[in-house]
Amino acid sequence: MLDWQRRGEGPNVVLVHGFLGSSMVFEPLAEHLVRHFTVTTIDLPGFGRSHDASVPATVEALGELVAATIRSAGLDSCAILGHSLGAWIALEISLQQPALLERMVLYGGSPDGYCPARFETYEQSIARIRAQGIDSFAAELAAEWFLRGKQDPMYPLARQAGSHANEAAAIRHVESWNQWRAGDRLDAVETPTLIVCGDSDRSTHPDLSIAMWKKIARAQLFIAPGAGHIVHLEQTLAFNTIVTRFLGQAGL
Repeated sequence: MLDWQRRGEGPNVVLVHGFLGSSMVFEPLAEHLVRHFTVTTIDLPGFGRSHDASVPATVEALGELVAATIRSAGLDSCAILGHSLGAWIALEISLQQPALLERMVLYGGSPDGYCPARFETYEQSIARIRAQGIDSFAAELAAEWFLRGKQDPMYPLARQAGSHANEAAAIRHVESWNQWRAGDRLDAVETPTLIVCGDSDRSTHPDLSIAMWKKIARAQLFIAPGAGHIVHLEQTLAFNTIVTRFLGQAGL
């Protein structure tokens, strides 16, 4: 199982971070949500407190691992918010084990692993990790998430959240992405869904969020102006307001 941490009281919400992150990246969001919810954060394999955990060979298997971790944490049902890779995981859980999820937020996600408008190809990312080392690459990647890059005052938090990642695990994650496909399965999603992205996201283009919104029945969509790939740290008030309202709607 993966490492998880819990705090707060109220309906259960699980937060799943993205590539080269950790639960630390959600600290400001978690501090807000604990006023209303019980918040559980999970560190994905290779990152944070799950630094030494094995990375499954596919995103589908990663979804199964996260679902098993949620159940091992004593939850039979919950809402989930997944960012980037975490959004893929949340979507997989919704498709594999819909009874586990009451609501989900797909944040900075996409319907498939292949993202043609990404700032660089996955192969280029792997080459840079090997050439630069994981810490240098992680610092540069974190800057790509922000519209203002390293000048954003929240950049140090994002950088710290991805520090000391497991290099081999990071490469194994990236190697699995192009094969993951959910776009042709979106009409099977039954979980009430909120889709969130920044209007200037260079990792997962807003068109990908719009595509999911069009195919997931009754999904809600929020495109944050003046934000990149990490809206909750760039447009915090708007993000917290929209997400809290969605999570607090009937069903939780």
